[in-house]
Amino acid sequence: MLLEKDGIAVLMDPGNYTLEENAFHVDDLDHLDFVLITHEHEDHMSVPLLKTIIEKFPDVRIITNGVAADLLAKSGIQASIQAPDFVEMVAIPHEKVLALAPHNTLFHVFGEITHPGDSLQFTESKDILALPIQAPWGSMVAALEKAVEVKPRLIMPIHDWHWKDEARRKLYKMAANYLRERGIEEFRGLEVGESIDIIHS
Repeated sequence: MLLEKDGIAVLMDPGNYTLEENAFHVDDLDHLDFVLITHEHEDHMSVPLLKTIIEKFPDVRIITNGVAADLLAKSGIQASIQAPDFVEMVAIPHEKVLALAPHNTLFHVFGEITHPGDSLQFTESKDILALPIQAPWGSMVAALEKAVEVKPRLIMPIHDWHWKDEARRKLYKMAANYLRERGIEEFRGLEVGESIDIIHS
């Protein structure tokens, strides 16, 4: 997820699926100021992709938690645990997985967007929620119930790589109908490479 506001460009969780699917092209960016990483799983933190990003944007600042920062340091990548003023970091548990669960960080960005990483264990959201809608550790039902609980204005589904495109589109439609009946009007799934304006200056 690439966020841009007031001339600041922020990339969220550049992972190996993004790299393997050829879904993000560093060369298409004119500038990149920050990379925010919620946790160390490869689908959120791809070292090869980060090295490509740093090669083009050597001044980019990578922000993450201490565990992920230590792992990146072993690969020669410098990361900070200190966020800029427009980013709020909150430690929340990663959902249960078959291996040891990593340290997970929720980010509130620009005071408008919430990105919880691999967690549904949060109690509030900003106006826009990047909702992890599917995962080996969770279900669409649990994700949608969380969305109804925190009631953002707009939901951007994330973490849906495991779905085939046809299934994903059908499930997005089902999710949008479910949420609309419960007072959340905007659910906006994106196709690979699609971009939209959602943050208002």
